[in-house]
Amino acid sequence: MFEAGIYRKLVLVFLAIVAVVQVLKLYHIFAVRSQPPAGAIRDLTWGDINFLHTTDTHGWYSGHLNQKSYNANWGDFISFATRLKQIAAANGQDLLLVDSGDRHDGNGLSDITIPNGIASTPIFIQQDYDILTIGNHELYVWENSVQEYETVVPHFKEKYVCSNVEFKLPNGTFVPFGQKYRFFQTPNQKLNVLTFGFLFDFNRNNDGTKVTSIKDVVDNESWFQEALESHPPEKVDLIVVVGHVPISHKWPELFYLHEKLREKYPETKIQYFGGHSHIRDFTVFDEKSTALQSGRYCETVGWASINMKDDNVRNIRERYSRSYIDFNLNSFLHHANFTDNKDQFDTEKGLEVSTLIKKTRKKLELNRPLGYVNDNYYVDYVPVWDKKNIFNLLTTKILTTLQPENSNITVAEERIIIINTGSIRYDLYKGPYTIDTQYIVSPFENQWHKLSLPKSVAVKVGRKLNENSYILANTEQGMKQIDNRQLAPPHQLLMPYEELLSMEKRQDIFKYPIALNNDDKIAIESKHRAKLPKGYVTYDDFGHDGDDTPHKAVVNYPVPNVVESKQLNKSTSGDTIIDLVFYDFITPNILWALKELNYHITESSEFYSNQYLGLLMNEYVKESGI
Repeated sequence: MFEAGIYRKLVLVFLAIVAVVQVLKLYHIFAVRSQPPAGAIRDLTWGDINFLHTTDTHGWYSGHLNQKSYNANWGDFISFATRLKQIAAANGQDLLLVDSGDRHDGNGLSDITIPNGIASTPIFIQQDYDILTIGNHELYVWENSVQEYETVVPHFKEKYVCSNVEFKLPNGTFVPFGQKYRFFQTPNQKLNVLTFGFLFDFNRNNDGTKVTSIKDVVDNESWFQEALESHPPEKVDLIVVVGHVPISHKWPELFYLHEKLREKYPETKIQYFGGHSHIRDFTVFDEKSTALQSGRYCETVGWASINMKDDNVRNIRERYSRSYIDFNLNSFLHHANFTDNKDQFDTEKGLEVSTLIKKTRKKLELNRPLGYVNDNYYVDYVPVWDKKNIFNLLTTKILTTLQPENSNITVAEERIIIINTGSIRYDLYKGPYTIDTQYIVSPFENQWHKLSLPKSVAVKVGRKLNENSYILANTEQGMKQIDNRQLAPPHQLLMPYEELLSMEKRQDIFKYPIALNNDDKIAIESKHRAKLPKGYVTYDDFGHDGDDTPHKAVVNYPVPNVVESKQLNKSTSGDTIIDLVFYDFITPNILWALKELNYHITESSEFYSNQYLGLLMNEYVKESGI
């Protein structure tokens, strides 16, 4: 009996120890993994050559003042890049900084000046980029193209590479923006790098610039062939293509370029960098070539690394790596090995740029409040019909306040106002509505135009523009093409609606390092998921472990190409003449739709108002609040 009693006690003690161990194990998981973003950050994988990549910054150099997930500013980013270059140098590795264009249109720091970019460009060029190229937003307005050619290109000199966009000099001669290609050697590994820079086949550029398609360049331009011939494979260790081009498998331009490069360089490693569609993405072209795209609006710093030596490399995952770094101080401090040591992390230049940003914002009065927003309004986190969707707010309340300014036009009693959803660039967040908010949400200063149409025709125009997810049609001149999906927000450009509606596909399951049984995993994941910050959960060709900070995924609901504010009288007939009002920017799309509807226009559109959407929002908030 004594031995049995001792045995039972020993068993109870053992079970208690096991229970304590399991509790401590779970406590460790919660204590470590339930920290704010810094506690769950995935480390970067370094290689022989490494890259930091930005694209589509659109002037967000102040950081996101109302979103902690992206709270770093451009000065912090400069310090971050400097610290990582120091790490690379200490380890005998290379780190190159790359930017893929679009630095205008999206933020008060960029857009409040005339012309825009006067205040933001001097901030952007403080970063020490090794390779950069142009975006389409540098080409809409002639003044922005001049600024790019006369300020950005001379500052970066040979580092500015632009293979298919040209600038018109006063004598009428077209010359490249920067160099058409660059051949250089990295400082530490002494790798020979051949670099090109391309813009997608863009056709809405101003008349002082010229864009040649990638296909035409590689097929027809002698300089491209000469560049390949003068740099044979045995003299090129790596090809880098910096493009303002989506890298998706659904977008063919870079794949056509890749096919041509592979004819000359069958075994050379090639790294592409993309942009334009505002998403995080990573694409495998072949076993020795990948592409990285790094989001938008200073939300992401992309990371890519390559092991250049093929010895002992069994697969592409051992050769290439990628990460999407959240643009915040926690991520920057973690990856630079300065966690909880911000004072030591900051560089002199980084602090100077942070101070410059604050002074510039104060000078431009970007923080001056105009009113208050009582709730959040989202572009696509909720369906378009939801009361918290910003397009619902615009079409039911704000657009109805638009008044004609042209006293010479006849105004109908009924009207439909159409806006392209891409004219709204960001969500509207609860809190003070400032001068900056206007440019963050809707920066474009377009004119309103109108056409007088039978109601039966006008009501079909929006439907026609939204009919298909992707439409291409020649204009009457046969010169340019109409792509109605370009009317929508860029990040939805290549997303099939059925995928957007699939919530499960966009959810990530957090992976724990400690082996637990299934019941424990389910319990912990359900509790832990609620503690993760909301953000990107990126699915790419390497899987879904690329985001440096694990997030609770958000859902992006489908957004149509256009939305309408209909102010109609149900009792009038279809023959009633009404006003179709729209931004002048989408005039080609409107005319295309009318042609598709077999309606012949006899007169050009008339000027309606200069009260662009941002001004309408300002007045509405001042008078009514939101």
